[in-house]
Amino acid sequence: MKRLLLILISISSNSFAQYTTPNTGVNWDLDSLVLYSSGVVVGSFPNYQINNNVVVSANDELNILAGSNVIFTAPAAGIEMNGILKAIGTSSDSIIFTSAVEDSTGYYVGLRFNANPNSSLSQIKYARIFYADYGLRCIDASPTLANSYLYKCGRGVQLSSSNAVIKYNVIERSYEYGITMTLSSSPLIEGNHMIKNNTKATSAMNQISIGLQGNNSPTIRNNIIEGGESIPTGGISLWVSGSTAFSNAIIEGNRIFNNSFGITLYSTSNGIINAIVRDNHIYNNNINPNVMVSGSGININGSQANQPIITRNTIHGNWWGITIQNGSTVQAGPQPNIGNIENSDTTDDGMNIIYGNVQGLNVYDLYNNCTNDIYAQNNDWRVYDSLSIEQHIFHKADSSLHGFVKFVPFSLFIPVELTSFTATVKGNDVQLSWSSATETNNRG
Repeated sequence: MKRLLLILISISSNSFAQYTTPNTGVNWDLDSLVLYSSGVVVGSFPNYQINNNVVVSANDELNILAGSNVIFTAPAAGIEMNGILKAIGTSSDSIIFTSAVEDSTGYYVGLRFNANPNSSLSQIKYARIFYADYGLRCIDASPTLANSYLYKCGRGVQLSSSNAVIKYNVIERSYEYGITMTLSSSPLIEGNHMIKNNTKATSAMNQISIGLQGNNSPTIRNNIIEGGESIPTGGISLWVSGSTAFSNAIIEGNRIFNNSFGITLYSTSNGIINAIVRDNHIYNNNINPNVMVSGSGININGSQANQPIITRNTIHGNWWGITIQNGSTVQAGPQPNIGNIENSDTTDDGMNIIYGNVQGLNVYDLYNNCTNDIYAQNNDWRVYDSLSIEQHIFHKADSSLHGFVKFVPFSLFIPVELTSFTATVKGNDVQLSWSSATETNNRG
């Protein structure tokens, strides 16, 4: 009986209601939460434990110092911001948010931001966020997450009606999505390294997923999106639905490889896509052996209102280069602009490099599975006569049911910009070394 009483006392002493700051315009830190939260937050700098949810009220601010090590001890534990959070570490002294249980599906709530007119003042920098249900979740709030490492969270970042800034982070091995957004979100996603997200691997919860609801118009720029394990997982997916949905997404400068597919743009029920897809390097997205459901460098799918501009991309080593379809039947579908030099607009002049997208002996650099004609002028197919290019494109010339691809005039060889070049003298020899977005070479 005495032992049972001790056990009950122990359980009781570790049960805490959530703590809400009093909304009096006070700047809090973790030490002040230790003092006033009645056991929800315990410890002293640099080591703290959070035992339930901490809610920071709209007029209050929470500051977390560089070097803090915060352990969440229960599934209900987290930090919920109705006010402002400044968790700013340094490159040599980061802030750690982790859990008592290394649960790769997400053990504790994580960091949540709710609507606040000053939410853009919130900053999380040089943080390490492990095993959270959501590494960062924003609902009508737009904080900045930068220079941080999110590892084995249930979802890395989830945005709803958010224009957050997500830059220079590593988001690795999330159980589901790396970054997902919906309900009219237009964040900046820049300079991140996405690595092998969707370890759940039961469906295409893609590394960056832009959802069906609302007018989502993100800028996704200069990210590395690296797959390799989850067969269904694609790089970037943008889906819109309904005649009022509108997306002016910009997808540029990304390096996307080893995924189920590179980029998919999918419009249902005449949802409008005017995305610009440019200057991306999309290669080796062929980890799913089922070529009938995956493997495109860029896939444009759905209604005729799906009209992206595809320019200055390098696309190679995928099962398919660019595919255009409206479901699985041959019918009218998307109208992408893959190069049009007949109009006065110079932003859509092709200049893509598309080559080596192969299945067995068949090259599928561009596949038009719709009845409508497509412009794909001024591109470099790495072959330089029209008869050879015809062997790389599937369209009306291969089946009268399909639309025509207008690829003439085509480009001559487009040189790849070098990212480095060095010359080293070794005795009587000169060693030249250079690298580009697509290859590294050494010559003696």
